[in-house]
Amino acid sequence: MHKLSNLSLEEQINLNILNFINTIHLNKLDFIETTFDSEYFGELPMTFKKNSGQVMGLITATINGDVRKYIFNDKGFEALEDLLKLADK
Repeated sequence: MHKLSNLSLEEQINLNILNFINTIHLNKLDFIETTFDSEYFGELPMTFKKNSGQVMGLITATINGDVRKYIFNDKGFEALEDLLKLADK
């Protein structure tokens, strides 16, 4: 297992998100029917939010005042900024 201090900031964020998604699978949750309102504290504070019935959830990561948003489901995640760029094409 990697120590978080050996990983880049992006790798740490990715690892935290993938660990959260893995927890969904380990707990055998029905993603669409489950509500998430979870918060990670520490060096990389993150929130994971989703209402029952929604097919996607929202992750907010705050690093040194910089706010990054991601969408996620039980299959993976994507930076919200990258998805919004599709609307400009």
